[in-house]
Amino acid sequence: MSLGVTRMADWEMYRWFFKLENDQTDFVFYRLSVLFNDVHLGFTELFQFHIIVTTLINYFLITRFSKNYFYVMLAFMVLNYVHSVNQIRYFLGFPILCLGFYYLFLNKKIVFSIGLFILACLCHSALSVLLIFIPLYYFIQKKFFLNLILVCSVLIIVIIFIIFRFNLAGKLNHFGDYLVEENLTSLVGGLYRAFPYILNLGFLYFLNKSILEIFPEYDDDPKYVFLYKICFFSILFIPISFVIDILGHRYVIPFHIFWCLYFLYLTKDLEHKNRTIKFLMFGAIQIISAMFFYIFPDYVLKNNHYLNEMETMITSIKYLKNIL
Repeated sequence: MSLGVTRMADWEMYRWFFKLENDQTDFVFYRLSVLFNDVHLGFTELFQFHIIVTTLINYFLITRFSKNYFYVMLAFMVLNYVHSVNQIRYFLGFPILCLGFYYLFLNKKIVFSIGLFILACLCHSALSVLLIFIPLYYFIQKKFFLNLILVCSVLIIVIIFIIFRFNLAGKLNHFGDYLVEENLTSLVGGLYRAFPYILNLGFLYFLNKSILEIFPEYDDDPKYVFLYKICFFSILFIPISFVIDILGHRYVIPFHIFWCLYFLYLTKDLEHKNRTIKFLMFGAIQIISAMFFYIFPDYVLKNNHYLNEMETMITSIKYLKNIL
């Protein structure tokens, strides 16, 4: 369905970069713009190219951990549809970056993973912030990992405060674009928008504790350790998303793919009845999270921005326009 979209919030900005072949945007988008213009293809085709390639890379990433690609992507798109379609550069680079983590930590292919990191950051330079996962993964033992992440999340708030205090945002490229007053939100509004993140990760935290009591041998599985660390790594950006919710859109909710994969890993060896109960619980959490995105804002916030954006995208699809 995303392939048919012809309107979204940043459509005109992307098309402007595309038509002018503006090299002030990210390198990959710029080079693709030049290429597509050279072969007389329009921005619509470039947009569709991003959607197709992103889908294929996500498929390759997810299937490194689970055969349940359809279920993972269904849950992911329910919460990430607007973000992934609107931010085509970031969501193209994100799975490339995560594949870099996979090949670095689990396959030990250092040169290949470095190439993936470079390519991901050329897709969107703000992804470079997530490279701090590398030293955290290597140097922090699993038993200390979550506590350290919580401490670091407080330090990030202090760093962001300093950036605002000394007006340093303009020196930080794409990341600095997020740290402007227009992106600030009230603490109550930020807590509301972050609730789905906390709900998902809180459930996984307690599920992890109960599963390790049954299967303590998981602690010795590198794939388990990777999924544990990359899931709870996203907590690093939750406190600051209380006041700058766009950081939650960029640095928290994209990890929803790994939250789903981690859940599937934790429940893979449970007996059928227990696994079904856990699956229903996790599914209920996804439904509640979706309601926080699509339904509840009509009653508790000034506007339902997420739903409005989704309606704009869906009604721009030609074959759905008449039906809707």
